[in-house]
Amino acid sequence: MGIKYTRWLRSYVGHQRIMQVRSSGFVQDEHGAILLCRRADVMLWDVPGGTISLDETPVQGLTREVQEETGLSLQAERLIGVYAGPDFQWTYPNGDQAQILAMFFAARIAGGELKRTGHENVNIGFFAPDQLPPLLNRTKRMIADALSGKGEAVFE
Repeated sequence: MGIKYTRWLRSYVGHQRIMQVRSSGFVQDEHGAILLCRRADVMLWDVPGGTISLDETPVQGLTREVQEETGLSLQAERLIGVYAGPDFQWTYPNGDQAQILAMFFAARIAGGELKRTGHENVNIGFFAPDQLPPLLNRTKRMIADALSGKGEAVFE
């Protein structure tokens, strides 16, 4: 087992804002419904994903995080966008602050069975694009970009 990088870093910087690199996935079922996870910390919905570990590629991090959160195996297909800035500043309930650099991938389900796993989410499910539950602000922007049909990745 490797070092728990964020825990190690927090032992030095406490609650100070740190940079976190995150991979998340835009996943639709055969009816076009979007896979979302309801976060336990803020009770809002978000696309599945999480912080990339040391020595992981963004796609490896995406695959691991989504497997851990949903039980599904994904195949990344294309980069939708790379996001940062004020909308991606985050304070966790324990006071830890982060500036998130988010990579958002279109992905398809390659296997597994949908089931909530772990402690980070209280629910998971698929939602029609016109019937989305309450989302994190940053997630609204990312989903809008995913649904826009642009062939090139979004970045600023």
